[in-house]
Amino acid sequence: MNLKFFFTTLLILTIFPMQSAKAIFESNIYKEGVYDITDTPQVKATAMLTTPDEIASLVIFDPNGNEIFYKKFDTVNEPINLGAILDDDRIAVIGKGEIAITIHQ
Repeated sequence: MNLKFFFTTLLILTIFPMQSAKAIFESNIYKEGVYDITDTPQVKATAMLTTPDEIASLVIFDPNGNEIFYKKFDTVNEPINLGAILDDDRIAVIGKGEIAITIHQ
């Protein structure tokens, strides 16, 4: 009886494998330049300055070149919510500092 229960449980676990929940996010550090950071239709993102004693600014542009977001980063490790970023949006980092952008899907 116990052997039959064991094999039935083993068969069920092999047919229906269990997966643990995973946090889906991606983080990259960006230096001065213009970037296309996502291929997903819409993501939420946060950013923070990672270089002490350096300042950087972040600008988000829509496909028509209109400015959506601007922030001057002068405090290290202060997370700033960038809101929703669309697939066609571009991000520009200006200055000597480096900015870490974390994308939450």
